[in-house]
Amino acid sequence: MKKRLTAVALLGASFGLMSSVSAETTPNAPYLSTSGQGQVQAQPDMATIVIEVNASHAQASQAKKQVDSRVARYFDFLHQQGVTDKDINAANVTTHAEYDYSQHGKPKLTGYQASRSVEVTLHQLGKLNVLLDGALAAGLNDIRSVSMGVDHPEQYQQQARQAAITDAITKAKGLASGFNASLGSVWSINYQMQRNVTLPMVRMMSVKASAADTTPDQTYQQQKLDFTDNVEVVFTLNTRTLGATPDDHTQPKSP
Repeated sequence: MKKRLTAVALLGASFGLMSSVSAETTPNAPYLSTSGQGQVQAQPDMATIVIEVNASHAQASQAKKQVDSRVARYFDFLHQQGVTDKDINAANVTTHAEYDYSQHGKPKLTGYQASRSVEVTLHQLGKLNVLLDGALAAGLNDIRSVSMGVDHPEQYQQQARQAAITDAITKAKGLASGFNASLGSVWSINYQMQRNVTLPMVRMMSVKASAADTTPDQTYQQQKLDFTDNVEVVFTLNTRTLGATPDDHTQPKSP
């Protein structure tokens, strides 16, 4: 796994280099400012499924009735698969009129379409295909998306943060040693909590009930999740021989 790492070494006035950090946030002494980045990958252990059902009828009430009936059948199926109500979120039914615009003049009302979406959180990924097949069998004709995630993202975020801290310290030690100095105390830490995408989209598509040749295992692939973090820190420097470096073997010029 490759990481993109960035660091900026800023030495104080005693080193003869200018700092891009304001004087209010830096010590009045030699210092070094660096940043660290950390990345951790996690295997998904949960999925969020978003499914939509649509039905058309000459009467809006009948279109709604068809939608509600299909959703109720799917709810029964989900309960049979061990999915609890807290992991099921069903939106309210929406209806809209459908018109025929093929004729000249005023549009002709042809009926009404009712729609409803269902969101399911699945904690057993081995049942993913079963739940998708069950949705199509119950008449929920559009599988809108399948997203992968982890149940406890905070533990991976903590690991990424610790990796960023370690990276910053390692780079700071290397830079200080290169200038024949050593790290002093921590002067300041600049940190902003990273907002990692908990449920990145695996793939968005629509599977019609009539598409018998398309199966979920052909369409959805598990992907590892990336958790990243970064931190900026300013250290004071303990200088040993100002201006010299460990590898400085330059011989003095003859007068």
